Amino acid sequence: MRDKMRWPEAEWDVSGAFAKDAVLMHFHDFCRAQLGYAPFAVVHGSPLFRWNCGRVLSMLQRSETEINTAAAGYVKRGIPVDLTFTNPLLREEDMKNVLGNRLLSFFAAQSTPRVRHAVIIGSEPLYAHVKTNYPQLGTVSSILRITCDGGKGKLDSYLRLAERYDKVMIHPDDVVNWDLLEKLEDKGRYELILNEYCMRNCPMRAYHYTTMAEQAYDIDGYDTSKFYKALERNGCSNLPAMLTDPRVGVAALSTPEIDRLYDMGFRKFKLQGRAYPNALPLINDLLRFMLPAAGSADPLWLNLSTAFLESFTPLTTEA
Repeated sequence: MRDKMRWPEAEWDVSGAFAKDAVLMHFHDFCRAQLGYAPFAVVHGSPLFRWNCGRVLSMLQRSETEINTAAAGYVKRGIPVDLTFTNPLLREEDMKNVLGNRLLSFFAAQSTPRVRHAVIIGSEPLYAHVKTNYPQLGTVSSILRITCDGGKGKLDSYLRLAERYDKVMIHPDDVVNWDLLEKLEDKGRYELILNEYCMRNCPMRAYHYTTMAEQAYDIDGYDTSKFYKALERNGCSNLPAMLTDPRVGVAALSTPEIDRLYDMGFRKFKLQGRAYPNALPLINDLLRFMLPAAGSADPLWLNLSTAFLESFTPLTTEA
């Protein structure tokens, strides 16, 4: 089946750790059994607590048992986990957080040269904390870092980050900044998000991130009314414009755009999906990116997704 993949050397990084764990692991096992290889190279995510950002949603709350079960499940399968500890507002005193350090300690102990777990970082205190106390873990520069530091579109910002971090996330608007991307020499150090359904060139992306970062400090009591008023003015809810106007259209990439990135030498691709109510839209995205249509009436990705759904509830017939 690997020869039928659209981009056979792509390394897929999927969302959903500590959020969509059971379905992601079942999908991983299903693909290993049916296709003979793992469908994704990395899974990223975080439970809902102060260090987490990017998605601050009540549905991400997890019990200690759920967290332990998820962590052990990924380790058992040899799936690298990138912890999304991306809050850009973290302070030195936050480094004492018990849950954060427990997760860092667990994955550091399980990290090997073949399966290296990592931390996606948005703040300087956490970067120093990880490098000093958990050197076994890889470091990933978050989209929040390049956004909140004003590095979008700036080659020197990416090069400085690549000197410090093992992997650098490209700003969603820069994934089609072809001139900038050509100048990034070590393309294996960079990861690009493909299914970003926020508006392209969003003028309030940095404000959105800092709002979520503040909310992470007060999940139940934070007043989001100011943010949602700004959101209404921003045009995010203007679906006709986002579908037809390329200036504000969604930042998700087309197949020709991904082809161009692949031909340039990029291989690390990220799929977001922590905010989905379940894992199936994320899995659908992964399958349609992985597998081309075998024919207009017989799409391979649709057949595989159907078989995957049936693996949860096998069809039965009455005698």
